Amino acid sequence: MKQLFAIFIGAMLFASPVRAQSKLHFDVDYHYNLGFVENFMGTKLTRGDYGLSGHSIRFAPRYDFAERWSAGIGVGWDRYNDPDYNTLPIFATVRYYALQQVPNAYAFADLGYAIKTGDYVKGFTGSLGVGYTYQIAKHFGLNFQIAYNLKQFADVPLVIINENPYEVTTTEKNCTRHSLSLGVGITF
Repeated sequence: MKQLFAIFIGAMLFASPVRAQSKLHFDVDYHYNLGFVENFMGTKLTRGDYGLSGHSIRFAPRYDFAERWSAGIGVGWDRYNDPDYNTLPIFATVRYYALQQVPNAYAFADLGYAIKTGDYVKGFTGSLGVGYTYQIAKHFGLNFQIAYNLKQFADVPLVIINENPYEVTTTEKNCTRHSLSLGVGITF
């Protein structure tokens, strides 16, 4: 958590000299992932059986490369619960501002891959959704998003205990979770 705070403060300090450039943006978002179903090693887990929740903090610098298009790269810290996984996704993000009547509404896609390090699980990550930015000032706004989130957990270690005859084996399996992601954050 201290690392996240340091990155957030660093981004705020870095953003102040670029305030004159309205094409460069920095997003810091929190997402709650409400899991619907998870394919857990061939077994279908649902919300009725498990919690399937998750929390995510994301940081992404973006650049407006056209009037209606914005793209960037980002990093996140994700925690999925019941079953439990930690992930460190690196992703590309694209936004499209389609409605002239509502210029701060957009459709977006995030695609990336979580890296394997320590107890963090690797795997594909992707979100597809819509968002809205409420501009408080010219270079500061509140960001709201709702999206479909797909998360793959690759090579999850699994310990299997067979009692007759007593035997312990370790294997690695892949799991996939489908979630509704609700996000709120700041854009500067």
